[in-house]
Amino acid sequence: MSQDVASTGKKPASLFRQRNFLLLWTGQSASMLGSPITYVAMPLTAVLLLHATPMEAGVLVALETLPFLLFGLFAGVMLDRRARRSVMIVADVVRAVVLAWVPVAYWLDVLNIAQLFVVVFVVGVMRMFFDLATQSYTPGLIGRDRLGEANAKLELSGSTAQVVGPGAAGLLVSALSAPVAIAVDAATYVLSFLTVAGLPADEAPKPQPGAEKLSVWASIREGFAAIVRHPLLRWFTTAALIINLFSGALTSVFFLYMLRVLGMGSKQVGLVLAIGSIGALVGVLLVGRLTDRFGVGPTLILTMALPGLGYLLLAAVHGHSPAAVALVAASSFVVQFSIPIFNVTVVSFRQVSTPDELLGRVNATARTCALGAFSLGSLLGGALASGTGLRTAVVLAASGTFLASLALLFSPVRTVRRLQASPTDSDTAPAPEPGPTVQEQSS
Repeated sequence: MSQDVASTGKKPASLFRQRNFLLLWTGQSASMLGSPITYVAMPLTAVLLLHATPMEAGVLVALETLPFLLFGLFAGVMLDRRARRSVMIVADVVRAVVLAWVPVAYWLDVLNIAQLFVVVFVVGVMRMFFDLATQSYTPGLIGRDRLGEANAKLELSGSTAQVVGPGAAGLLVSALSAPVAIAVDAATYVLSFLTVAGLPADEAPKPQPGAEKLSVWASIREGFAAIVRHPLLRWFTTAALIINLFSGALTSVFFLYMLRVLGMGSKQVGLVLAIGSIGALVGVLLVGRLTDRFGVGPTLILTMALPGLGYLLLAAVHGHSPAAVALVAASSFVVQFSIPIFNVTVVSFRQVSTPDELLGRVNATARTCALGAFSLGSLLGGALASGTGLRTAVVLAASGTFLASLALLFSPVRTVRRLQASPTDSDTAPAPEPGPTVQEQSS
C-alpha cells in the first residue's frame, strides 16, 4: 500500500515499481488489447459469415451486457461476502475456453448464430463478475490514496489498446478470417489468468454489525440506497443510464450501417475504430487539464453532449469514398473522446466514496443500471433498424443521447468544480469547490 504524499513530503514511487500493480496492469492490458479484436471480429463473423439480420445483430450486442441487467445486483451481494481474486481467476479461465470455441467450431464447419449468442452471453457473464470483482479488489490492493493514479494508468492502457486493437483486428480478419481472430482474445485471457493468480489472495470484506443477517434483497436495497442518498452519485448513475441506453441502440446497428449502408470493408471498419480509439486516448490524456480549466461539472456536461454530435455526423455520411471514411472516423473520434473523461472522473469517485463492505453492491448497482440500459438499447436499436431503416435508427438514437447532458445540466453536478470524498462517508456530498483538479480517475 502506498504512502500519502502529504505525510511524507515526497513524491511516492511509481506504481510500476510495485509488484502487485505491475501484475494487475500487465494482465489487464493484455485482455484490453484482445477485447477490441473480438469487438470487431464477432459482429463481422455474424454479418459476413452467418448473414445475420439487423435484429440478430442487435441481440448479439445486447447479450454482451445483458448479464449485468439479469445478475449484476446479485453479483454485487456475492462480492461483498467473499474474496474477490478467486472470482477474477474463474472469470478469466471461462472466457478463454468459451472464446476458443469459436475458431474451433469454424474449422469444424459447425458454427452458427445460436452458438455466437451463447458465447457472447457467457463471456458477458464472466466480464460482469471480473469487472465488479476488480473494481472492488483494487482499492485494497493499491490503497485508496493512489486509486486515481492506478485507474488512470489502466484507462490509458485501455485507450491505447483501443487504438491498436481495431486496426489489428482488421488485418487479422482479412488475413485469417474473423473467427480465427477471436482466438487471439482467448489467449489474452490466459495471460490475464496467470497474472491474477500471482496476486495476493484477499479475504471476504468484514460486514457491518447485523449485516450478515440481511437477506439478499435487503443487501441489494442497501446498494441502491447508498447511490440514491448521495447527491452526486445518483446523478452520475442517471447520466450513465441514459447515455448507455441510446449508445447501445447505436452500437447494435453500427457495423451493419458501415457494411451495408456505406459499403465499407473490414479494413475500413478497423481504420474507423482505430481513429475513434485515438479519441479515447486523447480524452484520457486531457481529462485532468479539462477539469482543471473548466471544473468537473461543466466538463462532464459538455462531454456528455459530444456522442450525440458525433452520431449525427455519422448519420449524414453517404458512400464509402475516402472523404466518407474520414467523416465516419471523425464521428468515431468525437464519440470516443468523451468516454474516458466521464469514466475517469466517476468510477474512482465511486470507489473512494464507498465503504469496502458496500463497494461490491454499489459498483454492481451502478454497472447494472448502465450496462443493463445498454442491453435494452441494443434491442431497441435492432427494432428501430428493422422498422425504420438503419439511417433513421442512427438519427433517432443520436438525438436521445443528448438527454444525458441535459440531466447533468439540471442537477447539482453543474456547480461542482472539484470532487472530494471520504472513503467512509457515502451519504454526504462533496462540497462544490473552486479547486482546480480532479483527484479521482478511473477506467
